[in-house]
Amino acid sequence: MLKRRLRLPSPALVISMITLSLVLGGTAVAATATHGDKKADTKLIKKLAPTLSVKHAKTAASATTAGHATSADSATNATNATNATNATNATNATNATNATNATNATNASQLGGVAASGYQTTAKLQFGSITGLASTPSVVTARSRGLVSVAKVTTGFYNARFSSDVSSCTWIATAGNTAIGTSDWTATTRAPTAGLPNTDVGIVVWDSAGAQSDPSAVFVEVLCP
Repeated sequence: MLKRRLRLPSPALVISMITLSLVLGGTAVAATATHGDKKADTKLIKKLAPTLSVKHAKTAASATTAGHATSADSATNATNATNATNATNATNATNATNATNATNATNASQLGGVAASGYQTTAKLQFGSITGLASTPSVVTARSRGLVSVAKVTTGFYNARFSSDVSSCTWIATAGNTAIGTSDWTATTRAPTAGLPNTDVGIVVWDSAGAQSDPSAVFVEVLCP
């Protein structure tokens, strides 16, 4: 019985087998590199780039929106919000702190369209009511402003003293009876008795017969420019 002898492969066959093995092995490695294991990818990236933030990085090579996100660390609309920290309508509200219609109201400086200088100030208007002229004249304080005192010179003639110089002012006097609706006297003003200061005004009163007489009351008013 004859034995069958195995022949060794030829050199060409050996080379072909080696080439085929390398080709198949490379394809397997390439398939493995594209797997979907995210944990492995993360470990690999951290190993290659330790300072790279991967958790929020949209890109791996340059994670600008994660490590130093402009919209988070220095958010213009948060840290220095124009409408909050330096809100024009709050901190320096034009219509509140420096309100034109409040602090310097036009209708206050010019009442009824007339400038403040067009109104008579209290310092330029003085007046007073006087009673007791028949004996000891006295000033009715509750109905007077600026009238300090009254002195009787003689019957129907009196000197009224004011708190300031009235020599360049207009003087007006009215005499009457204390009974409502009656007036039996005529009053006028004149220069005070010689030697008296410029704060005094002379008042003369006549009765209906034309004689100087003491009325029940006199009202005197001084208007200064």
